[in-house]
Amino acid sequence: MLIKLMSSKSSNTLRQYFPFFSNSRLERCVYLDSAATSQKLQTVVDITQQYYQERTVNVHRSSHHLAANVTEQFEQSRKHIQHFIGAKSHKEIIWTKGATESINLVASGLAKSVFKAGDSILISAMEHHANIVPWQQIAQTLNLQLQVMPIDINGVLKLEESLQMITFSTALVAIGHVSNALGNINPIETIIAKAKEVGALTLIDGTQAVSHLTVNVQQLDCDFYVFSGHKMFGPTGIGVLYGKYDLLEQLPPYQLGGEMIKQVSFAHTTFQAPPLKFEAGTPNIVGVLGIGVASEFIQQHRNELLVLENNLYKQLLDTLSVIPQVRLWGDIVNSICVQSFTVQGVSHYDLAVLLDKRNIAVRVGHHCAMPLMQTLGIDGTIRVSLAAYNNSADINSFGQALTECINLLTESATQIKTVATSFDSNQIKRSLTPIAELIKQAKSWDQTYRQLMLAGKSLVRLKDQYKTETSAVHGCESQVWIRCFINEGSIVLEGDSPSKIVRGLLAVVFEALSGKTAHQVLMFNLADYLKTLHLGKHLSQSRGNGLSAVVDKIIEYCQLQSTNSI
Repeated sequence: MLIKLMSSKSSNTLRQYFPFFSNSRLERCVYLDSAATSQKLQTVVDITQQYYQERTVNVHRSSHHLAANVTEQFEQSRKHIQHFIGAKSHKEIIWTKGATESINLVASGLAKSVFKAGDSILISAMEHHANIVPWQQIAQTLNLQLQVMPIDINGVLKLEESLQMITFSTALVAIGHVSNALGNINPIETIIAKAKEVGALTLIDGTQAVSHLTVNVQQLDCDFYVFSGHKMFGPTGIGVLYGKYDLLEQLPPYQLGGEMIKQVSFAHTTFQAPPLKFEAGTPNIVGVLGIGVASEFIQQHRNELLVLENNLYKQLLDTLSVIPQVRLWGDIVNSICVQSFTVQGVSHYDLAVLLDKRNIAVRVGHHCAMPLMQTLGIDGTIRVSLAAYNNSADINSFGQALTECINLLTESATQIKTVATSFDSNQIKRSLTPIAELIKQAKSWDQTYRQLMLAGKSLVRLKDQYKTETSAVHGCESQVWIRCFINEGSIVLEGDSPSKIVRGLLAVVFEALSGKTAHQVLMFNLADYLKTLHLGKHLSQSRGNGLSAVVDKIIEYCQLQSTNSI
């Protein structure tokens, strides 16, 4: 379902329900990463605090009235979710840790009770890793065929070709209701109908859908539907598996332990009926209470939420479309308020770093959809994901910051050099090498990044023939390759990365280590060096970890050289 996009700018009346945006202790942040996790409702915060402060008891076990009250509230949340997704019975709602565990629960059960050699499992090319890897591993173990429904050059599902792949050998079709990486709303109704014709089961990953679309699992007629609480304004660590009751009865338990048993002896065990059969151990009680509250909020404000988000998405598209370097990915018509894009000639990792310095929070990378990115021929995107608490001012701030960052990253070498030589003539001290001194003398983070990009131009780039798995450095945000070798007793370093900023960081490290002996390199302390340059404060934890991985690889090489020379 998609509401027609409106051209009028939206005013936000829902933001008031989210304490993140009213906390005066927090620096103003434009939060555009709701597809990763949403901000939390005040009512979710309140019920969490209330449980831990006033009614910390277990459910389904104790006989006292406090436990009985919380158990009733716990089971009422199950009914809230039943109505939220239009399930036939509350007994079809299983609590899990999240959508990932929900998929794994179904995969494990089907592997034990339904799949047989020669069957095929069908997924789409845009799936989240959580809806790929379980089926891939089961297919390899049971000698099944894992088939992939194709997408076009923009990342939109090729429906006719996909329908032709659903045959009588298909045991299961697993597909996302909405692409987490692109925002596409997939035509799951048509796919489910075709699967039913051939007797195939269907599992729908609704993680990105339930807070943006009205979902009715009975109308969809899917066999399984999964989602997580933390992407629908609720707590982390709680998820839902919906399954048709007759199928849940057939599936074996996923975990064994307390609560899910009916009778235990040393000789034999019998199990509870669904849903308790799949809920071993003490559950995430506060998570269940929180997701129930969140689902009520979404249902209460559904119409307002849909109109608001569609207006915001139209404004976002308008903002991105006027920037000539921007390439939009996915279906921009049949979509929720999520948009992935790349910028010609600009590393998305660099762009995300500069946006973050302007307090714009977006997601960068492959979005747990590596096969999708490989199919599209890119190594990642910038993803902007909106939610009910965003407003027009957020998008205006994002658009202005994006334009500034693109301009900074695409400045000519002459422009950057002008900035680089604008310091006092006596700035370069003999105590530090030239690049390091320029970075140390930078007066702001903006100048720091300009210096890093200039430094990247001096990097001895690694030839493509050396960009192999052996030279790859794992643990970096961006792709990084380095090559080390000894020439006349001194280390020589070469490296490369798609990121201008990362290339600059490599140049900084290489400048400090190149020409040194292996023994001297082993004495190098990256943290102290970055502190000397006043650079550590400008690096995110992930980028700092990536640079540490680079130095570790160089040190590992030098350790090997030192050992061999003994």
